[in-house]
Formats: sequence, structure tokens, C-alpha cells
Amino acid sequence: MEHELIRLTRRLALTRRDRLLPTRWLPPADLYETPNGWLLKLEMAGVAPETISVQVFGRWITVQGQRRDTLLTEGHTCYSMEIVYCTFKRTFELPTDLERAHVSSEYDLGMLLVTITPETTQP
Repeated sequence: MEHELIRLTRRLALTRRDRLLPTRWLPPADLYETPNGWLLKLEMAGVAPETISVQVFGRWITVQGQRRDTLLTEGHTCYSMEIVYCTFKRTFELPTDLERAHVSSEYDLGMLLVTITPETTQP
């Protein structure tokens, strides 16, 4: 048991080189069930709204886009870089078919709000 724990700890430990490699960024998200359907909130700081797409397929909703460094100009030398710039894709499964649901989105202050109203609860 002790040897297995040591082996697992070694596998999980990050080397200094690994910590310096860029990591993949995924926007944090909250998913709420509401009286009228679902609300999906994603924190999208630095993501231009025109790079975001929302797609629905079956019980799945996918949000994808790209966070770019638009402030960096030629001649800058980077001494520290903690912000990750990359494309991202998040997919969420809901317990209901979304094919005929009404989906709308709003982008405000770096937050993407996706409202999903299934067909059965639409007025």
C-alpha cells in the first residue's frame, strides 16, 4: 500500500519544466435549472463576443471560442506570462432533449449567459 501511494505521488508531482509549460484554458461555468429551463453562465474574460459560438445537439450544448492577446505589440519582451490564450470548447449534457429548445445568449462584463428554454415550457 505504501509503495503504491509513493508511486502515485510521484506520478502526480509536477516537475519545474511541467509548471512552465502553457496549460489549456477552459472558461469556468455554472449550470442552473430554472423554472423555465436552464441557465448556463460562463466566465469569458478577454474573449471577444464575435469568437464565441453556441451549438445544440440532442441533449448537449457546446460553447466554443478563442481568447487572444490583442494588447501585445511588436517589441514587447515577456518576463512572466500567466494568462492563457487559446481556443476552447466546453460541452455540457442536460437531462432533456434540446433540439427544439429556444436558446439565447447575452454577453455582459465578461460573462456569457446562455438561456435554454425547452419546447415544452415555451409560452
